[in-house]
Amino acid sequence: MAFKDFVQSVKNEAGDAVGVTKQKAKISKEKTKIKENYEEIGKYYYDQYVKTSQIDDAVMQYANAITESKRVIDECNAEIEKIKEI
Repeated sequence: MAFKDFVQSVKNEAGDAVGVTKQKAKISKEKTKIKENYEEIGKYYYDQYVKTSQIDDAVMQYANAITESKRVIDECNAEIEKIKEI
């Protein structure tokens, strides 16, 4: 009976591990959803800033950082086009 008990114990532990893994996957998926929603909130406020030039002071540094990053991206894309022309 000891072997049978051992096998049952291993099965239970494996089942527990699968259950934990499934729950961790669900947690990860929900965290991804949270991140995506935070991003959408940020996009909304940035778009409002672009349209109105008004934004809360607490958010201004982030809006300015996005604007600067977009400027750098535009410069890089222009440089890529120059390189392709050569």
